[in-house]
Amino acid sequence: MRKCFDKSICGPGQQRDYREDKRMADLTAEIGGVKFKNPIVVGSASPTMDYVGMREGIEGGAGAVIGKSLFGDSGKLGRKYPRPRFRLFDYKDYPGYPDKLPHAFTLNSLEECSRFGYEEYMADINKAKQEVGERGTIIASLSGATMDEWDTMCHMVNETQADFVELNISCPFAADMGVTMGAGDVDRAPTIAKACSKILSKPFSVKISPQTSDPVEIALAVEKAGACAVNLSARLSGFVIDIETAAPYGWGSIGGYGGPYLIGYGLKFVSQAARKLSIPIISGLGVWEWQDIIRYIMAGATLVQSGVGIMLQGYGVSKKWAEAMSNWMDQKGYESLDDIRGIALPNIITTDFVERDPEGVHAAIDTNKCNKCGVCKRSCFYDAIKVTRTGAIINANKCDGCGMCVEVCPQDAAYMVKTRG
Repeated sequence: MRKCFDKSICGPGQQRDYREDKRMADLTAEIGGVKFKNPIVVGSASPTMDYVGMREGIEGGAGAVIGKSLFGDSGKLGRKYPRPRFRLFDYKDYPGYPDKLPHAFTLNSLEECSRFGYEEYMADINKAKQEVGERGTIIASLSGATMDEWDTMCHMVNETQADFVELNISCPFAADMGVTMGAGDVDRAPTIAKACSKILSKPFSVKISPQTSDPVEIALAVEKAGACAVNLSARLSGFVIDIETAAPYGWGSIGGYGGPYLIGYGLKFVSQAARKLSIPIISGLGVWEWQDIIRYIMAGATLVQSGVGIMLQGYGVSKKWAEAMSNWMDQKGYESLDDIRGIALPNIITTDFVERDPEGVHAAIDTNKCNKCGVCKRSCFYDAIKVTRTGAIINANKCDGCGMCVEVCPQDAAYMVKTRG
């Protein structure tokens, strides 16, 4: 039966569509012939450790899930995790927690790979696909230390029901185990991609570490080697030292280190890569809210994954993100993701084109909002602010126009003006 979207003209034999004439934005994407119902991907982490988690990821609204990476036997030490293995910094002390969540915090963790061996991993991928069916895309993730390991895993994954394969050459701390793999093997990424491309019967992406001198050049090399897409979403590695013990918090070594504050780092690499690559980009560093997904797509990404966002907000946040994206696109008149993909690129300039020393730009204070707290004054390095009985006053002749007072004012009383030029 043909559906009718305009209730004023529905005729005999037509079924009323109860979306009340609301146009639904198309969130679908495609890479290597594989279709994704939306661009949201649950990243390779604890939420995708097994078929149960992968199923929950799809039921939670994501278009795809990436299984926790299978390490070759050389890195099997990573199949055993420290307990505990997660450390959050600047999270629970956020005002209003847990009803309000911070937008700037750090997740430090050590969970290198899946707990499974080869056969268990492949069986779990099959189980995940059987559970999910056509409702979502299952991505297997592989990471080897030797070419023999890559060869074995690629042949084995060919026999699974995985829709897509990720070659993980980005694990931020695998090399710290003394095994040449992950971020420690990133220079060999083109060689690995070329060898795997001759074996894999499924489309694949290569996940590249940002911890290299030029991730974009490596992305170009793996494209030439046959990759269907590149994944530029890996975290950094690091630790925080406890000054009472003079040792890193937690397990005592480096671990994955990241959080929402790293989105600027991720957007930089995606925008740079989008200008040079012909293959799709999978992004995701620092994704915490639906607007971040839009930002990455505007920078040129096709899919956007989230790890910490799902871990701390739950599987169901994917559905909320997708709905918010669709509503926003409808309001803006965008019909599909193609309409916004890469549209920010022309607006991202190099530093030599930045307008410098514009005349007449300085800060001002709305004294009706000012509570005379003095926060602006302590952050002014030009002696341009005085706090009086009526509020803060800015000397326009001394003000450098740096904007710091605007950024720190808790009352939003400070603002920028341009008086000439």
